[in-house]
Amino acid sequence: MGKLDNRVAIVTGASSGVGRGVAKVLAENGARVCVCARRMEKLEELVEEVRAFGGDMLPVACDVTDPAQIHNVVEQCVSHYGGVDILVNLAQGAMLYRPLMEVDEEYALLAFKSGALASMLFMQECFPYLKESGHGRIINTASAAGYDGSAGFGAYGMAKEAIRALTRTAANEWGQYGITVNVFLPIITTETFRQTQPEALKALEARTALKRVGTTEEDCAPLIVFLASDDGGYLTGQSFMVDGGIHKHT
Repeated sequence: MGKLDNRVAIVTGASSGVGRGVAKVLAENGARVCVCARRMEKLEELVEEVRAFGGDMLPVACDVTDPAQIHNVVEQCVSHYGGVDILVNLAQGAMLYRPLMEVDEEYALLAFKSGALASMLFMQECFPYLKESGHGRIINTASAAGYDGSAGFGAYGMAKEAIRALTRTAANEWGQYGITVNVFLPIITTETFRQTQPEALKALEARTALKRVGTTEEDCAPLIVFLASDDGGYLTGQSFMVDGGIHKHT
């Protein structure tokens, strides 16, 4: 028996990176997962991988800056699976290095629309089903870039800190319906990063208390599974640093 058997999850930004890894681990723990992203071919690759071990996954193409497409994802998920128990917001655009004086209105709005606004719209669309579920779970994604005020990531960090504020507000408003709302801030690595940026990886490892940088599947996704399960039912409105101890005094 998996921790998430008979639960239905929506994972945004699931075509690559943290989103892909989280979606896969949710399926491994028994959840039926609706995955969305712009790149349908990447979603279909993930679905094949998950179905190979007996998992259940539905891919839906979605540009999260379009409210109509967000509505369509939730509508298709409910039509296919009958409801929504878990929402994991991972989609985010405007992630390039860009000093504040080079951030124009268009780029700033892209960061906001693809991150904070998209997260809120998904939460609103899923709310009736999460309320009906009786154990609704929302897990949002922020970033140490926003928490630390990392130079060159002003637009991105602004959007990510807005997501943390949104998380706290939803936790206060929706807790009465049994819905928990949390946010995690991951500092993890991928195989591509390990291969292409070994010196940057060494520098990052040196900053951690554990002297290693974790991966999505082994170090990040288990927290998401915990928060999405009954075990995490008393935790809400919290920010979880998944960073190997880089932020030891927050």
